[in-house]
Amino acid sequence: MKDDRVAPSEMTRLSQFMADCMSVGALRGFAHFSVHIRSREEIILRIHPPSDTLPISSLTISEHVDKVQATEESRGLFQRMSGMEMAPDLSDYALELDTGVNFLVAGYPRYKCPYVWLRTDHQRLVVPAEEGQDVEKDVPLRLESIDCWRLYDIRPWDVMVEVICTAVVPPPENPFAVDYAYFERITREERVVLTGALLEFLRRVYLRHYFFSDVVMADIRCLQKLHFRDINVLREYQQSIVFRDQSS
Repeated sequence: MKDDRVAPSEMTRLSQFMADCMSVGALRGFAHFSVHIRSREEIILRIHPPSDTLPISSLTISEHVDKVQATEESRGLFQRMSGMEMAPDLSDYALELDTGVNFLVAGYPRYKCPYVWLRTDHQRLVVPAEEGQDVEKDVPLRLESIDCWRLYDIRPWDVMVEVICTAVVPPPENPFAVDYAYFERITREERVVLTGALLEFLRRVYLRHYFFSDVVMADIRCLQKLHFRDINVLREYQQSIVFRDQSS
């Protein structure tokens, strides 16, 4: 029987990819990264240092990059990709932060494919193709997830996992770990909305069957308890207001 299904075009897939990026950009409360939306075609993925008080060591990063190139050349995160220009620098809050490593994730229609650029810490993270050669900042990174774009259904979280697990030393057990302390600092109303959105995102992550899926499920269960606890508190509060108004 003939299969009449038509594969989505590259532009359709790219539009969906960037729409997913915008959705992730609206989320808060991750332990290892944050996302800042710059435009419909660009987001900044900011990787946090492993500790708020301990900056990323240049020596540690350099040793890790050497190991990646020696043992995982197929991933090639810090190998430069030539022949493509990046959008000029834009002044925004994410790039002016003192700590963290910033990556630009962009889906420009003319390329029909997403790409990732390193925006800070070039000297520490990028190994030139030849010794003594200057580091070029305007070429995208060579990522396995991007290389597979035209072959597989690649989502933004696939790219994020690859970037985070290579940029953070040592690689985190769960790239999408939740910063529960953040949720204690916001109002209950805000927390209900954010935990609900985060639960949907983590559900998508879990269904990708990454090597850390079990840890993601543990976070899902914790967030569910927090989410429904807050809903019950808000419901009881609303009911008490209604009862008080009726009694007065």
